[in-house]
Amino acid sequence: MAPIPNPSSWKGRLAGELRTGRVRRGLTRQEAAVKVGTSIGTIQRAESGCDLPTLETARTIAAVCHLDEERIETFWRKASQRGGKQHLTRARPLRQIVDAAELGVALRRVWEMNGCPSADEMERRARARAGEFVRLSRSTAWRIRERDQSVTSEKQLFAYLVACEVPEKRFLLWSEAWQRVRQAESRGDGTGDGRRLLAAEAEQRLHEFGLVAEERFPGSMAPWTVRCRRRACRQVSRIRYANIVAGVGGCPVCAGKHRPTYSAANKRPRSWAPAPQSEPEPRYPGRVREP
Repeated sequence: MAPIPNPSSWKGRLAGELRTGRVRRGLTRQEAAVKVGTSIGTIQRAESGCDLPTLETARTIAAVCHLDEERIETFWRKASQRGGKQHLTRARPLRQIVDAAELGVALRRVWEMNGCPSADEMERRARARAGEFVRLSRSTAWRIRERDQSVTSEKQLFAYLVACEVPEKRFLLWSEAWQRVRQAESRGDGTGDGRRLLAAEAEQRLHEFGLVAEERFPGSMAPWTVRCRRRACRQVSRIRYANIVAGVGGCPVCAGKHRPTYSAANKRPRSWAPAPQSEPEPRYPGRVREP
């Protein structure tokens, strides 16, 4: 077996645990692959310390090798967060969530903390417990995680949490947050109908400009964290709702890709041609010098 490149990192520690557990059980990589139900290449990559396996693969290997699954999961989550490949969305604690926008941000963060599983994988996980909760299709899972759709019921919320492999002991906190959101919507959000309607109108205008809110509506002039809805972009930026109202809106990241490039020398776009030089006017317009 080749040595692990960085055994002190979380990814290296995870690979070392999986490799040591398999050797302690007296299994070859081929035998471990058969018991796990995967290929030998997957086992090799999981033990290499170069690639991070999926959380499901790490858990299955831990179960086959009689390892502590919680310890393996802890190593995996820390390795995924410190790998530099994902940016966790900032969300309020569950006990402080009071509206649908904050709940949507928290649901996206849970998906990111689980390693950003695909919509197909989320549907497969939820289907395994479809008898307890409602069916979660891949399109519904995608819309919820992208904040294009709110959670419509408590059972749908639990199905989404199952798809993100959230421990059931935390379901109660999520249920309480969802109940607070429902109560706030029924009583007008506790901030007055005018402000509630303005926030709803602001989010609708954002959707029209291809954006989605990443936090509660802060007001017309305050900076607002938004995210582009285009699949090719999905970048987070800061805007002011007053600019949206004025018609100067849209994703600033996408708009920046189409701006002309400027030269450091003359501060002009490189695509611009220099202005043509015109002949100087005669000093005395009334007198024309003969050739």
